[in-house]
Amino acid sequence: MKFTLIILTVLLLTVSHFAVASDCIQIKVIKPITVQFSSDDVKSKRFDQVKLLHEDKSGICLPTPDTYVLAYDMGVPYIAARLKGHTPDITLIKKDEIEYVLIKYHTGNKLQVLKGYQYIDSTLVEIPNLTLSSNLSEINIVNGSIEVNKSEFVNDKVINQLSYYDFDLTGIHKKH
Repeated sequence: MKFTLIILTVLLLTVSHFAVASDCIQIKVIKPITVQFSSDDVKSKRFDQVKLLHEDKSGICLPTPDTYVLAYDMGVPYIAARLKGHTPDITLIKKDEIEYVLIKYHTGNKLQVLKGYQYIDSTLVEIPNLTLSSNLSEINIVNGSIEVNKSEFVNDKVINQLSYYDFDLTGIHKKH
């Protein structure tokens, strides 16, 4: 009788442990991502930001620090991109019949990052050389070009620097 009680207790503890863990491991949809459009023919695209939940060492269910971009292919959601930050903002631009997805997001303090993707058949394909950052959270996309405002500390002075970039499938190109 005592042996059966011990086995039953161990079995119940094991089952309850797996039940609690399985409740935590899931995707939590946070909210739709704000999307700016450069033309009417890209307005049908929809993106959401999601967090994956996990159980930490103390047993608390927490979101991961990364944000995932959830896109849709004929209404079916899939994870299209992983961002090492939060609060994404998307701009869709069509240039020379190529659809680009520019994602701005924050990585901490005032650092803002922009990553570029090509949109092909409902899939985001990262453009390897299209990543920019601003330590002032000032990246703007104006008329198909990218404006980045940064500050630098030079000779005990803070200098703000505004740079302009163009982009294509090969990456970014600084405008002069």
